[in-house]
Amino acid sequence: MKLRTRLAVRSRRGLTLVELVLSAGLLAILLAAVFQLVRQFMGVWEKSEVRRMQVEEATGVSELLAADLVALEPGARGDFLAEWAFFDHDLNGTAETKWPRVRMVRHASPAELARLQASEQADAQLVGEGLIEVVWAVLPTETGTRDNGRRAVGTLWRGERVFGPARGADVSMFSEQFLSRGGVPRPGSTQEVTGGVLWLGMQFATQTTILRDGWRVGRESGDSMASWDAWDRQRPVAERHVWNDTSDFLPQVSDAPLLPRRVRLELELEHASDLKRRTRLSVFINQQDGSFEVDDPARLPSVGGHMLIDAEWMKVSSISGRWVSVRRGARGTAPAAHDNGALVHFGRTMVREVPIATHREDWDL
Repeated sequence: MKLRTRLAVRSRRGLTLVELVLSAGLLAILLAAVFQLVRQFMGVWEKSEVRRMQVEEATGVSELLAADLVALEPGARGDFLAEWAFFDHDLNGTAETKWPRVRMVRHASPAELARLQASEQADAQLVGEGLIEVVWAVLPTETGTRDNGRRAVGTLWRGERVFGPARGADVSMFSEQFLSRGGVPRPGSTQEVTGGVLWLGMQFATQTTILRDGWRVGRESGDSMASWDAWDRQRPVAERHVWNDTSDFLPQVSDAPLLPRRVRLELELEHASDLKRRTRLSVFINQQDGSFEVDDPARLPSVGGHMLIDAEWMKVSSISGRWVSVRRGARGTAPAAHDNGALVHFGRTMVREVPIATHREDWDL
């Protein structure tokens, strides 16, 4: 009887202090592991969600721009002007950042014309022509900001008006009065499309451009062009940038505008949340440095990708430890000195090629 009682008491005995400490330690380790796993999962999910939003936004913008290009007017009333403009982001007296600006005449649907007629109070006869003028422009998001991480970011704007002569205070988008001295369109003539623009690149295939080996901007007959003047009036100012210089191999313009046969669009966006995952320079670099050190090499674009420091684009050649080797002065920019701590920008690039229906028989497509 006593033996049975002792066994019952022993079976009801609780945990010892050593067992309790071990159990608590194991539970803490398990909870820490689960927390770390959830944290990693949430980080991956957040990055995937940001990338998805970037792809959707870039796709939507490229679709809208491509729709304008596909509807270009090839007749005598048509026009197409693409050029590069410089802006002084930091207000130091030197224009260091270039952005593209495109103006065109395109066909419009009856719904588009009716909407513009209501908003502009345009003449019904002008609306009957079925054409509208469209402008696309990238402008600095924050001019003069002290945050050098925000100076490189632009905002994409789009505007449209019914094709025709000036009506009251309204002027043609091809008029010299449409742009201010600083290259900004008239107030109220454009609407914001998207922010966070790091790069909007355009290349235009001419009659002689050879595309089977890829796109290459240059002055040779087989190269593409980075600017365009449909009436060959030297409207892009070549003194501002070499990309505004037109090719010598274009056909002579006669009674119809000369349109590119194909357009290549490159759009690279960077959202505000991306700035939390960007690295900075660990050292000062000058114009000749082809390799330099960064704080976190894991937060760099992959080899072959582009990154933006201040107003200079660089192409990543290799990454070794915290050192990155680059090709300086990419995307038509000039090598420059950059301070220790400068932010390294990059985004996801969306590429779209748009064929242009020119309605001409002398293009070698």
